[in-house]
Amino acid sequence: MAKVIGIAGSPRKKGNSTTLMQALLAAAEAAGAETSIVYLNELTFRGCQGCDPCTPDLTCRVTDELTGVLKAVGEADAWVLAAPIYFDGVSGQMKLFFDRLRHLTNDAGDHHPMLPGRRAAAVIVTYEDKPRQDYLNVARVLANYLAWMGDFGEVEILSAGRLGPADAAAARADLLQEAGDIGRKLMDRLAEA
Repeated sequence: MAKVIGIAGSPRKKGNSTTLMQALLAAAEAAGAETSIVYLNELTFRGCQGCDPCTPDLTCRVTDELTGVLKAVGEADAWVLAAPIYFDGVSGQMKLFFDRLRHLTNDAGDHHPMLPGRRAAAVIVTYEDKPRQDYLNVARVLANYLAWMGDFGEVEILSAGRLGPADAAAARADLLQEAGDIGRKLMDRLAEA
């Protein structure tokens, strides 16, 4: 059974990015995946401490409440990263988390992907403003960095604007459908691997 992990970078459990991630995970689960969600805002953790070089295995030298999450993402077949855009970038929670993934790009100082096997991934970003290319590019940057960690193939991206109230996505059938479609697409990709 495929394992799909969702990483919620929003401080709101019912925020827009988390709502879309939950719709994606529900579709993946309906297609046979085992899914889980990590709410980063509930954890106390530090960002990357620049411990050059990183450990020569799939662990991070820093030990805190993120340690088990890093182990879980290393074992997951698919990742779903979801965060709101604040001040032209992902939330601080997601940025700290993403920085801590550096050990997955590093083997005794040589930068190359550490994760074995094929995987799948999606990045979801939400924001209040009108649809913006620069905010889509924020998601693309995260998606591109996943290739530094392993073979994620083409990373799916959902960039959604005009989501002002914290619960606006729950009323957007079009976005919920798009998220569900991405969840099914991730499962199709994993089945092909």
